[in-house]
Amino acid sequence: MRPSRILLAILGLFAAAALLVLVVRLWTSLDDARALGQLWWSAGAMLIGAMLVDAVPRKHLVGLTVDRSMPGSLSIGVRIAVVLRITNLTGRKVHIELVDLYPAQVQVRGLPIMLTLDAGCHADTTYHVTPVARGDAQFGRAQVRVASPWRLWERCVMRGQPRKVKIYPNFASIKHFQDLRHDQQTAQMGVHLQQRRGEGMDFHQLREYRQGDALRQVDWKASSRHRRLISREYQDERDQEIIFLLDCGRRMRAKDDDLSHFDHALNALLLMAYVALRQGDGVGVMTFAPQQRWLAPVKGQAGIKLLLNGLYDIHSSTDTSDLKEAAQQLISRRRKRALVILISNIRADDRDDLLEATQLLCRHHLVMVASLRENILDHNLDTPVTNFDAALTYSGTVQFMEERRHLLESLRLRDLHVTDTLPQHLHIGLVNKYWELKRSGRI
Repeated sequence: MRPSRILLAILGLFAAAALLVLVVRLWTSLDDARALGQLWWSAGAMLIGAMLVDAVPRKHLVGLTVDRSMPGSLSIGVRIAVVLRITNLTGRKVHIELVDLYPAQVQVRGLPIMLTLDAGCHADTTYHVTPVARGDAQFGRAQVRVASPWRLWERCVMRGQPRKVKIYPNFASIKHFQDLRHDQQTAQMGVHLQQRRGEGMDFHQLREYRQGDALRQVDWKASSRHRRLISREYQDERDQEIIFLLDCGRRMRAKDDDLSHFDHALNALLLMAYVALRQGDGVGVMTFAPQQRWLAPVKGQAGIKLLLNGLYDIHSSTDTSDLKEAAQQLISRRRKRALVILISNIRADDRDDLLEATQLLCRHHLVMVASLRENILDHNLDTPVTNFDAALTYSGTVQFMEERRHLLESLRLRDLHVTDTLPQHLHIGLVNKYWELKRSGRI
């Protein structure tokens, strides 16, 4: 229990009145000053009595309840409403100030909440939270400050129940992607598909011959039975495996906008995984530097939920990545041929470690390296050179980019597939490469 603002204001007035009494004693007769002092002491005694009476604990506060309504899972960067229902069964009107104890992983707007509630009534009030970090988050109980009947004191009570929620990567793009037709999906993502009709690797169905079909597609036995040309239609191979090797090291902590490179990589990984799962392929993930987490390949469209639950609470660290160790760990877990996609921020000083790691992986798998490029590099190259410092920055950036380009080119010469893109465009690069490999029959 603590004094209310009203009580503090009254006490301030009494303090000012005490100073006034002292001044009066200096400028008026003794009898007048004594009468004014007695009046001050009488009023003070009445105030103390009122404070004591108003401070008597009220058991009926147990009739004040708070219930929280919110989703059990949140998405980073997506604002949601939290609804609090306050019910007053105390038998009297109450004036309250409410603060919901929210976790550090969210930003809030709309707290504290102040309202007056009549006896036997309830009220629904809303505040908004925006998650800023992934992982498990714990909402505590609601802290309610209830004014005493005469509003001289405020008593703090805890109401409601704690609530544990999960904060996932932003999967709104996946939900939006699910609602689009195939042609809309490719158009919105900027994916370039090679035009090819009925010439995949796996047999799909027989259908009537169409102009432009290759003669090798014609099924002559079926054509003779139906007395018209019948073509075989093929589809891209299914049941392939894709394994992401995700770097959680210190370079992935770089941040060009609201999201870190790691968060961009995680979002792109999930969208790419969704595309692959829809094509009937299996998708697995292994993280490294330092937290090593292994998610065995899953299949089916429901597999995206398994990946979300397995990755939502993982974060980048301040450790240095060991690419060779990660490659050895992956080979020890999975030797069956798969498309291994290494997602990292590649630099020229990674050359020896990267070449050794990819050489190990290539013995068993088809390997793709997806490298994230900082936005500041492109910005430095586009900025006009107007002074000596700008010239040094420009020349240093050019040298850095050239060394990096040579490293990526050496990977391509070793028959590795490489995509080098800005973090926010990584999903486009991944899906384009996936379709390129899929349609070429490499996976």
